[in-house]
Parts: sequence; structure tokens; C-alpha cells
Amino acid sequence: MSFSLNSLLLPTQILKDKLIDIMEVTHNLQDELNGTISIKLAKDDYREKVESILKDYRKKAQMPGFRPGKVPMGMVKKMYGKAVMAEEVNKILSEKLNKYIEEKELKVLGNPLPKEDDSIEFDPVKYPELNFEFEIGLAPDFKLKMSEKDKFTKYKVKIDDKLIDKYIADLQKRYGKVSEVEKAGEEDMLHGKFVELDEEGNVKEGGIENQGTITLEFIDDEKLKKQLTGKKVGDSFKVDPAKVSKGEQDMSQMLGVEPHEAAQIKSEFQFTVEKVYHMNSAEVNQDLFDQVFGEGEVKSEDDFREKVKGELEKMFERDADNLLQKNINDELIDRHEMEFPDTFLKKWIKEANEKPISEEQIEQEYPDYAKQLKWQLIRNKIAEEHKIEVKEEELIEFTKDLVKQQMAQYGIPEPEEEMVMQSAMKVLQDENQLRQVNDNLYAQKLFDLFKDTFKIKDKEVDFDEFVKLATGKPAKKGILSNLTNMFS
Repeated sequence: MSFSLNSLLLPTQILKDKLIDIMEVTHNLQDELNGTISIKLAKDDYREKVESILKDYRKKAQMPGFRPGKVPMGMVKKMYGKAVMAEEVNKILSEKLNKYIEEKELKVLGNPLPKEDDSIEFDPVKYPELNFEFEIGLAPDFKLKMSEKDKFTKYKVKIDDKLIDKYIADLQKRYGKVSEVEKAGEEDMLHGKFVELDEEGNVKEGGIENQGTITLEFIDDEKLKKQLTGKKVGDSFKVDPAKVSKGEQDMSQMLGVEPHEAAQIKSEFQFTVEKVYHMNSAEVNQDLFDQVFGEGEVKSEDDFREKVKGELEKMFERDADNLLQKNINDELIDRHEMEFPDTFLKKWIKEANEKPISEEQIEQEYPDYAKQLKWQLIRNKIAEEHKIEVKEEELIEFTKDLVKQQMAQYGIPEPEEEMVMQSAMKVLQDENQLRQVNDNLYAQKLFDLFKDTFKIKDKEVDFDEFVKLATGKPAKKGILSNLTNMFS
């Protein structure tokens, strides 16, 4: 989605400067989900601060014909007064809004939206009384519906010889070598140029042009796959990029656009083949053993298969947990009926979005957004009732574990503690990464609560059935292609 929930229920930082508490703040509810907050500022609420800042401006102002610090205050006010007054009033409004919402315990969604009022005048001479009104959307009140009687099934993949063979075949391709061929087989790759077309089938002026690759193996449409099999260098054909990619992320890389932009593309493209590649599978020998698990770690095919089995067991245990978590989340979302201040939220999404977003796009994506919001409210209530919280020391240890896992993937199985701590603190100093790690730890604590609370029964299924349960689609030929974005 192109808009996020990151700021939805997080109060903005409250400033610590004390206010003269003579201003009037009131709120009015139109219904259970919509309301307004009104703030009336008298001149004494902001004049002293504005005058103080303008005096500082005067001390520093340098203008032809005047000595430093001697520019007339009237001229300073004319040049800077309105901007300074607007900035200080906005600071006061932000502080007072947050304080009022906190004191009145209003469960506000998003942030208050100021109503447009052309009559408001920022006059640093008269210092008029100022009246502001803000729209607010409120979270619905609801009771949590979950208990120890709830039952869920944890589906676990049966690791048999057939699955091990499939995974080894995938590894052979991953570590194989690419060669150019004359024409494409049904598992080959077509590399060439995508050119966007208009509704008449002509090259679209200012449209997308990008070098990309179509991997025939990943095409679900068997009829289309058959049409592209046998294509040669120089061949050109029309194609829907959504039908030759594995999702928005893959399509965005294919066309050289952002994922949210890829989701909006409905055009056909002209694709011209420039090269045809074939992946030659690696042989199952010592070279493959060393590439997959490290030099000398595996010395026979039997040991290799046993090691692969262990990797699959770990991988599918994680996937089994992911599917269980998804099923629990979906059940709790379906179980709780909620109404939202939809009109307000759509308006807030448009105002809060960093990039321009159309009404059509908001309408298209709003159901998914509302579902995310619903889940966030449910999980917040669960956390509140069960006293789930993330402590600083837990966050650090969790991040250190993530760093160790990442280092192990890069061939550093036992990194020094100092190195791990430095890397972890660097992650936590980045606001976006901090939020992501915090959310992951929070989700893990929530999942631990579910496992302790609900009655969960294990059920073993084969790989194809597991993929269908997780994605709603039949399993593809290989294992790796099925696991890509399975739970995204």
C-alpha cells in the first residue's frame, strides 16, 4: 500500500514549554466516530512569545541605512511578523491539541485536521483573537472476543524424500551457470526492453521504458507460457506485465518503478527480446556441497541430504508459525465488527501522504487500510488487557539476535560481543529500523500469548497443500518460487 499506519495511534510529541492556561478549548461530537475540537486564542496567549522572537530578529537584522540592531520594529514586523506569528501559533495549537486529547482521553485516529478559515488573520500589530476548529475521527469502542476455548490448527509440512529432491533441484538451479541460447525453453529467461503502450496500442508518449527480464518458469498462465516458449532474439510481442511477474515487488523491478506505482499500471507493454538465457543446473557434487554449506562442512551426498532436511525443518517451522499467526489474525479480524469514520480517514490519508495520491487510489486501497487499522486496534486492546509491553533491554537483546543471524549468513557464525552491540545500536538509532524491530518484537510477544492462550493442534500436510493453505493458490514447480512472498 502507498500509505501507512505508522502515525495512526501514536501521539505526536508534546512540547514541554508551559502555556498560560487562559485559552478556551472545547470539543463537540457529531456522533460516536466524528467530532471537532475548537481552540480560541486570546492575544495574551501568544503575543509575548512573538514579541520576544521579533526583538531577537531586530538585534540581528542588517539593512542598508541602519546600524545593526537599530532597524525599526515596525519594519521588522512587516518583514517577519506574520511568519513568526504563524509559526508560534502553530506550536501552541499543536501542544494544546495533544494535551487536550490526552486529558480528555479521546481515542483519536490519525491527527486532527484543521478546517479551512480564510477569516484568520496573522497580524503582529493588532494581535487579534484567533479561533481554530479541527476535525477529529475517533476509534470505535468494542469488546475483545477471544478466550482459552478458541481452537486453531498449526499446519506443518511433512519433510519426505520427494520434498528433499525438489529442494536440491532448486539449489542446483540457484548455484548453476547461465548460458545464452538461441530460443527459449519453458524454464528459460527472456531479457529485453519493455515499452509502455497507450489504449490504441501505440507507444505511449512519456510512458515507461525499461530493460527487464521475463522468467518463463514463474508464469502461472500456461497458455501465455506456451506462447512465449520458443521466442528468439529480435522477436517482439505485446504483454501484460502483471501476468509475467510474481507480484508488485517483482513487477516494480521489471519495469523500473516503485511498488505502489506498479500496482496502478493497467497498460500493455511491447517487449522486444534482446537475449535468451538458460540456467544450467549445477551437478550434485563436492563443489555444490561447499557452495551451499561451506567448504568441507559436507562430504557425501547422504550427509548433504541430511543437512538439507535439517534446513527444511527449520524453514518450514517458521512458515508453520507464520501461517498460524496469519490464521489467528484473520479470525480475530473477522470476529470483531467495527465501523470507522471513513470520510475523515480518507481525507486524513490524502493530507498525511508524503506523495500526491488520487481519490481513486484511496478508494481502491481503503478496504485494505481499514483492515490493517482494525487489526491494530484489536492488537492494541489485547496488549492493554494482557499488559504486553516492549522494554528497552528486550529490544536491545532482540536486535542483537537479529544481527547475529545476519552475520551468520555472511559467514561470521560467532561474532564478538562488542561488534554485535555496535551493530545493534546502529540499527536502533535509525527511526524506521527501530519501528520495524519494535513491531517485530511486539508481534512475537503477541504470538507467544496466543500460543499460551488458545488450544492449538498440530496437523502434518504435504508441501503442495501447505502452499495452497498459505496462499490460496496451487503450488508451483519448485520450492523457492513458492516461498517467495508467501506471507507478505
